[in-house]
Amino acid sequence: MEETTLFVKFLGDSPKIRVLDMLITGRELEYSISDIAEQAKIGRATFYRMIDELLKNKIILPAKKFGNMQLYRLNLDNEFIKALIKLYDNMTSLASDKEIKKQKLEKSLVH
Repeated sequence: MEETTLFVKFLGDSPKIRVLDMLITGRELEYSISDIAEQAKIGRATFYRMIDELLKNKIILPAKKFGNMQLYRLNLDNEFIKALIKLYDNMTSLASDKEIKKQKLEKSLVH
């Protein structure tokens, strides 16, 4: 079974949250519709149903175009996205700190 990220666990496992999680994780990259759907583990049809809203709200922006294939990127200037990235990074940092403390404790109990 695939592991759900902390971001998805915290905000709820919906297609939109999966897409945001995937885009925030690879925030510096550009993706095709197929890439986004595959990496977010949702169907292409599901992503097609949400793309207009994501574009309208400037969550994603069109990037390069290769022939008929349009690439998209996360809009890092969007205030909503900036807040989500801050949340994502804080959650990741807290989880990492917690895991480090746990491992140190386990190691000290062994010795």
